[in-house]
Amino acid sequence: MALRIRLRQQGSKNRQTYRIVVADAHTRRDGKYVEKLGFYLPYLTENNCELDADRMMYWLNQGAQMSEQVQALAGQVAPNVLKVFREQKQAIQAKKIAKKRAKKAKAKV
Repeated sequence: MALRIRLRQQGSKNRQTYRIVVADAHTRRDGKYVEKLGFYLPYLTENNCELDADRMMYWLNQGAQMSEQVQALAGQVAPNVLKVFREQKQAIQAKKIAKKRAKKAKAKV
């Protein structure tokens, strides 16, 4: 099951609020979710976002991917989470590149 950390739309038509949730990548925008990590209130100017950084790190370590909107919000609220997420992503890419290079080197020999 592919998990994504994304926004779940709630509220009335002209007063929308969002929950930051962990959900299956194939569920509807406002469908079922696994866990609520925080909220985002776009109509407020200050203190409009709350995020549980520890739980977000847990889900990122489990393999969940963040949507672009959540990455932007995490950059404002919990920049250390975003920094660790990017470092993990770069480490995974470096492992893939090293594996490909080793495979090519083995094929040449």
